Amino acid sequence: MRQALTLLFLLLLVGLQAQPGSVSESSVKAESNFIEAKREAMLGRTDKAIELFKVIVDLEPDNDPARFELGRLLYAAGETSDAIDQLKEAFAQRPNEIYAAFLAELYQASGRNREGADLYTQLIKDHPQKEEYYLGKASFLVRDQDIKGAIAVYNELEKRIGVNVELARRKHSLYLGQGDVKKAEKELLTLIDTYPKAINYRHLLAGFYQSQKEEQKARKTYRDILELQPADVKAQLALQEFDSGKTGGDDDAQLIALLGRSDVDIDLKIGKLLPLVQQVASGGRTPEIGRRALRLAAELRRVHPDDAKAAAIEGDLLFHTGQLSKAAETYRQTLELDDTVYPVWEQLLVTLYLDNQIVALRDYAEEALDVYPNRPAIYLYYALGEALRADFGEALDLLDQASLMLSGKPRQLEVLQEVVKTLEGLDDPTKSQSVNPALLPGGPKGPIAFVWQQANAGGELGSLQAYDSDQNTNALFLEFLGDALKASGNKVDAATIYQRAKSAGSKSGALSQKLSSVKS
Repeated sequence: MRQALTLLFLLLLVGLQAQPGSVSESSVKAESNFIEAKREAMLGRTDKAIELFKVIVDLEPDNDPARFELGRLLYAAGETSDAIDQLKEAFAQRPNEIYAAFLAELYQASGRNREGADLYTQLIKDHPQKEEYYLGKASFLVRDQDIKGAIAVYNELEKRIGVNVELARRKHSLYLGQGDVKKAEKELLTLIDTYPKAINYRHLLAGFYQSQKEEQKARKTYRDILELQPADVKAQLALQEFDSGKTGGDDDAQLIALLGRSDVDIDLKIGKLLPLVQQVASGGRTPEIGRRALRLAAELRRVHPDDAKAAAIEGDLLFHTGQLSKAAETYRQTLELDDTVYPVWEQLLVTLYLDNQIVALRDYAEEALDVYPNRPAIYLYYALGEALRADFGEALDLLDQASLMLSGKPRQLEVLQEVVKTLEGLDDPTKSQSVNPALLPGGPKGPIAFVWQQANAGGELGSLQAYDSDQNTNALFLEFLGDALKASGNKVDAATIYQRAKSAGSKSGALSQKLSSVKS
């Protein structure tokens, strides 16, 4: 939406430049080139679009929309310094928020933090009422290691808008980073003095004291909270932990008791579970650790059956303990509870792909595109779903769409290009190229890498049968398995496998003939 609005805005600007009675030949040529350049850019022909926009700028040096578009394309092509030059000129000619926002992005990407801060200094001077400009300037100063300057900007904004929790937290963090614990504490105390009845600010202070190992101050703060809010569960639990001498231990009985309390906020429970979840995700996958984490997650879901966060945590644990089919089902349930969280969609697609549930992968990828049409990962997994039923044309078209969204992201484009090489080789063995399986989604053991290896090395029946499963709807793999069974003389089982490939939506031109040959 933002991109569409930007384009509309720029086209209007171009239209305004050509006033009746003042249209020159160079203006007409520039506008014609602008339209052609935009078309080339949208078709992904970046080099050609850059050439055309450079012609426009040469014809009309004051054409700021053309400079803006040229800057965007140069940035996408990795020429950030030249992009900045174009944006600086465009902004100087017509200062506005769109140009300023993109110029700030370029300064940040290139590490030119002082220039970014100077840009926001100018914006503050022109628009002193805009809070976001103060925050932008301070962020650049922090990246430039000018902490004193950043705090001064926050103080300047605070004088305008009053004590504010976001400003207090930012200054608190900067003071902590400098090792100035007293000033960090003062920021939170000022916040509480200003909003004495705001319980959440007192929790911030108590957490700070705990991080500094100041138990007595933390205890007092939690007691103050209970005086204001006697039913505050988080403060009650914190004091209980102090009294028991257990501040985050592995006592499952105590943790299950907490998870089983319906009056405790789920976010607090997730905070207690998170270290264990992270341990499992980072490789702590011994059977006992996995069982323990899943037992706790099951209790969380029992108490919060309608909360998507509880389902998502259980799904993640199932995924990281290798239970892909159960994980996929749990992610589906998560989306039924809340389908607005993009990472759950992507994690479901990854899980379905790795578990060879390719029919479901295509279905959910298509559904995900309706909700998130600008996410390259969805196009990638949709393409893999189409490729694994031998619809390589559709798969490559989807990958083209993904590549347009990954401009300026070389690592992700490298993966995409490796997938393209793999699919082109599967589609036409005469075009087969060297492929690095480690770069393919799922790595060397992932479905697309496994199929590529079978196509190039010849399918060995034992390894193919070991890779199969009841929920497997990877039509391309199933066709290879059928070929191996047929070669072994087992036509009956080959016919069954070929039929499974057909039911999985195979687009293979040879499958019908193979199926007929084993049925005759």
